[in-house]
Amino acid sequence: MEHGKFMVGCWAIWECRNKALFEGNEVNPKRVLQRVCDVVEEIASEGFGGKESRLKANKNPGVGIGDRQGWQDAEEGMVKLNVDAGIMAGVGVGFGMVCRSSGGRVEWGLSILQAQMLEPHMAEAVAILEGLKEAARKGHDKLMVESDCLQVIDALRNHKHGRSLFHLVLDDILILCSSFSLVVWSYTSRKNNTVAHALAHTLVNEFGRVEWSDNLPPTASSAVLFDLSLMK
Repeated sequence: MEHGKFMVGCWAIWECRNKALFEGNEVNPKRVLQRVCDVVEEIASEGFGGKESRLKANKNPGVGIGDRQGWQDAEEGMVKLNVDAGIMAGVGVGFGMVCRSSGGRVEWGLSILQAQMLEPHMAEAVAILEGLKEAARKGHDKLMVESDCLQVIDALRNHKHGRSLFHLVLDDILILCSSFSLVVWSYTSRKNNTVAHALAHTLVNEFGRVEWSDNLPPTASSAVLFDLSLMK
């Protein structure tokens, strides 16, 4: 647990750094320190990854899933694909995705940076589309796709149709799902999606895509270790 507190403290510092770099927020050392203390205190008081919270999530699949504490395994026989998008002012849009199997083992990760700006909900939908494309190329058959954008997850669950560019991306996603025998949509909170979030902000000066094996960049690796500490 102490290791977990240390890792989330590092993550909180990194989060403040990203907001300063990409969103132009003023860096106040006292506020950064307070942010770290708040996050660590939250872990201590709420018991991130505790047995009780995991049992509750298992008994009520899909209900209150965004409130659970810590990354959760996919069901047996499936892999879990976490995706995220990050709007970086003056740079472009970053997409991050990580595929993990039983026990939190990283199968692969992917970082993409494009110059074209997108609305947040559109960017989150594109992140899912890119993640599914990579999962299909890797030969995965059954997967749970998890995002911290409830708007997109609800739209996919309800098969919402329309003529906007957003709905066209949703259509592409649903068509691509025919490549798999099973796709389950899952919503989670940002704090449970930190690995994908880190990968979405990894590329800053180089447009394109970088594929990662189990050797993820430092910030994403730290987030993986933190997730694993909550699963123990």
